[in-house]
Amino acid sequence: MHPSLLLLAVLAADTWPGFRGDGSNQTTARNLPVRWSPEENRAWRVGLPGYGQSSPVVWKDRIFLTAVEGADKEKCIVMAADLRTGKALWKKEFQASQKGKNNPSMSRAASTPVADANGVYAFFESGDLIGLNHEGEVKWERSLTKEYGEFKNHHGLGGSLAQTEKAVVVLVDHSGPSYLAAVEKKTGQNIWKTDRAKRLSWTTPVVTTHDGKTFVLVSSNGSLTSYDAETGKEAWTFDDLSGNLIPSPVVADGLVLVGAGESGLTSDMKAAAKSNCCLRLTSKEGKPGYELLWRGRKAVLHHASPVMHRGCVYLLTKAGTLYCLDARTGEEKYAERLNNTCWATPVAAGDHLYFFGKDGKTTVVEAGPKFSPVVVNRLWSDDERKTRAAAAEKAPENQFPPLPKQGKDEMEAMLKDAVGDVVYGVAVVDGTFLIRTGTELFCVRTAK
Repeated sequence: MHPSLLLLAVLAADTWPGFRGDGSNQTTARNLPVRWSPEENRAWRVGLPGYGQSSPVVWKDRIFLTAVEGADKEKCIVMAADLRTGKALWKKEFQASQKGKNNPSMSRAASTPVADANGVYAFFESGDLIGLNHEGEVKWERSLTKEYGEFKNHHGLGGSLAQTEKAVVVLVDHSGPSYLAAVEKKTGQNIWKTDRAKRLSWTTPVVTTHDGKTFVLVSSNGSLTSYDAETGKEAWTFDDLSGNLIPSPVVADGLVLVGAGESGLTSDMKAAAKSNCCLRLTSKEGKPGYELLWRGRKAVLHHASPVMHRGCVYLLTKAGTLYCLDARTGEEKYAERLNNTCWATPVAAGDHLYFFGKDGKTTVVEAGPKFSPVVVNRLWSDDERKTRAAAAEKAPENQFPPLPKQGKDEMEAMLKDAVGDVVYGVAVVDGTFLIRTGTELFCVRTAK
């Protein structure tokens, strides 16, 4: 196998290197807080430049974040902050190769970067792919839109990077020429690039190993496809899916959990519910494949991806209903209302699951097949929320674009839903949650 395509080591308790950590949203971090409020265990909060929907990533004592700035998102920002204090260490700005209106209906630095021992690698909806070291020095930069054509996607690009030990994996699915590529971290050059059929989606690839080989799994708008990580060649595909446009897949214990949700592009809710399914990775005579274990029946996801933890699968609907299923059989264990709309994927940590609501409320539930809520935590007070939300609605980047004649009410509701304090992403390391909104970063930490 190409030395650039070895899988990264198991996620450590002091790193959170990419979107959903290692792609599972499980963590071995210790001593995590269970309860917090503005007065308890909220260690610090800092303002961030521009606006960003990406999750923070962490490597040891450094936090890395991305954002965009300007009326046409003409600036792409990568920055680093100190994990202990939140103090900014450096900020780098890059001119966007492809501009677009900065408003709530479009992605705004939605792609989460990846980090490793040697650097941080960021990708923007402008098509700019950038590699930097931990001190902010640029190692290389590319414009994929200049090389392969501008992105054409409803609401902009939303998928994040995945990574192996020596490569970043980039998925570009849109109305133009679509592709999956492995880019060498050291040089920024393609190891391989595989063309894909045109399709709209906002999902993120997952890198996994099976039977001694490394694969890249892509769940996207009707299919789940496995690619050989050494060559980029398709290993197998499962086509009977619907609604897998935003939630990304999860791999654990040789099982692949596919997430599917409701969308303006998906009207068949029954098909979307069936597409929340589980496959087992197989290998026969050295040929990789899969076996379908079970299909979902009721749950339809929204933005948050599914989570698999301690033999259970957790699916959260747009209305905030939490479904818990047996990971091996798909048998429903419970369905309970959390009253928590989550855009960020829940985090599984030891005995608990954390559901980070977009409104700053986090519901903590005990892991396991019996519903046992623990506490609902508030990240900010009601007064803080009112003040900040009012300011956010007046910000130029949050002004509503002209609404189409058709579906005006639905569009207006969607836009207002994306303005103000929105929790987009989370990073987790020992004793600490880092919670990101569009303009701020909060640190929730167990008091010593």
